[in-house]
Amino acid sequence: MDQMDNISFAPGIDAALQARVLAAPHFRRWHDGMRTRFTLRHVLVRDAIAFDARRMGFILVEADALHEGNRVPGLALLRGDSVSVLLVLKCPGYPDRTVLTCEARVPVARPDLLALPAGMLDGGAFVSTAVRELSEEVGADLQVRAQDLVKLTDVWLSPGGCDEAIGLYYAELNINETLAQALCDRQTGVAREHEYIHLRVIDLSAVPHIGMTDAKTLLSWHMYQARR
Repeated sequence: MDQMDNISFAPGIDAALQARVLAAPHFRRWHDGMRTRFTLRHVLVRDAIAFDARRMGFILVEADALHEGNRVPGLALLRGDSVSVLLVLKCPGYPDRTVLTCEARVPVARPDLLALPAGMLDGGAFVSTAVRELSEEVGADLQVRAQDLVKLTDVWLSPGGCDEAIGLYYAELNINETLAQALCDRQTGVAREHEYIHLRVIDLSAVPHIGMTDAKTLLSWHMYQARR
């Protein structure tokens, strides 16, 4: 039996979208992992959303799977992996600072979530994606090279419901105060992706006190402090 023979699609997912789901790297990785580590009897693709002509987005699946003879909960949202960077700005005469994005996040019904710059891999590598996202979300004048990035860890964000793992990095950058001020309240983002971002430059020590934020921001901060 072909490895894809145990996959079916909900009504409304046309043939073209089915082909994109089956070819999507994050779907294939998940499906290969399920076949290797579980007894996978069937996969129903309940829904699929393509972000654009190039990028396959969210894929909602329901797996009929067994582990050691017992059926396991099988509903999962597949969206692929992501990367984030804790920027540590070092400027003579000032405490270490960092850059946060202020952005609308519909899943948590927040128009102003403060968090570290981050982005989805979209089939790319962690480091190259991190450099690209920093250019888009922070600005090309804050020059971050691949060799500036230091790996903290990889972690699954919500393995009870989603496949997303995130690579956490940091970069220590020596800058002048003119650039630090230029970053304050800067508007960035990719308009064609409906991405509208305001930057916040804050003391690094203030990160745990910004209010409720996401896991990558707090984990990156704590892991960076531990390294120091």
